[in-house]
Amino acid sequence: MSRRRLIWTVVAGAVLLVAAFVGVVLATSGSSSDSLVLYSARSHYGEEKPFEDFAKKTGTDLTIRGGDASELYERLESEGSNTPADVLITVDAANLWRAQHAGLIDSWKPLTLRARTIMRSTERVGPDDVTTYEGLGDPRWKGKLCLRSGTSEYNVSFVADRLAKDGRAATERMLRRWMANDPKIFGSDTDVLEKIRDGDCDVGLTNSYYLGRELADDPKFPVAPVWADQDGRGTQVNLSGIGVIRSSDKKAEARELIDFLREPSQQEIFARSNHEYPAVEGVKPDPVMARFGTFKRDMIDVAGAGPRLAEALKLMDEVGWD
Repeated sequence: MSRRRLIWTVVAGAVLLVAAFVGVVLATSGSSSDSLVLYSARSHYGEEKPFEDFAKKTGTDLTIRGGDASELYERLESEGSNTPADVLITVDAANLWRAQHAGLIDSWKPLTLRARTIMRSTERVGPDDVTTYEGLGDPRWKGKLCLRSGTSEYNVSFVADRLAKDGRAATERMLRRWMANDPKIFGSDTDVLEKIRDGDCDVGLTNSYYLGRELADDPKFPVAPVWADQDGRGTQVNLSGIGVIRSSDKKAEARELIDFLREPSQQEIFARSNHEYPAVEGVKPDPVMARFGTFKRDMIDVAGAGPRLAEALKLMDEVGWD
């Protein structure tokens, strides 16, 4: 199915929507050759204020081309050293590992953090009714579990991380128990949360910032997170990250952008605007999600999960997670 792709040019002092394209090909914007070109898999693309702040502060024009992580990876791979991109912003540490392992980026740093955890109906499920990822396989949730598609990058990365940390047998056992509950499968984390709200299911698995968005729109949205596995390793935390394209001739400007986006003032904007967790210590969390308190974090094993992405996708297909 075709998706809309937006290309933004961020110039010193303004953010201009240059063109909108329908399809999987990211067309050029006709921007100046002096522009710093970003490929971004973040859902907001060029709308986030830190990019505009950087353009204003440095006088550097930015061209931000949006797409999902897999499409941008494939585009970089096909373009090779001829790519116009200078910076890759993508979701999931495993995607960053893949890009670096393929020689597409030199280096990368975390931009924001996001927890992938259990979500529950505050009307039908108590805070202690399900507290572990494995607990989603309890028969009590048969017909009441909602999941995003098994092809979702977030879920594939989650499973790859479990494979790296728990091994094949334990991961497969957990997933088969989930599938035995006949989960309802949807196309997005937002769908999962809204189905819990509507009573179509009672529990699910999503990234934390999707709930933050819902609560920002409706503080009475009847869903709350359960910080999974607090008596074990903790709740899985993944990230969005930013890396320098290996073939770029603007590496100094790219690194300047990365350092700017990781400044505490800009990290706070990211946290508030998309309800993510800052990637830099000491930055105030998003107040919407802060109401749910702190939690033990189990950071994704980048080196372990990255090589297991294909294995994870195959396993999910084998157990019937479509």
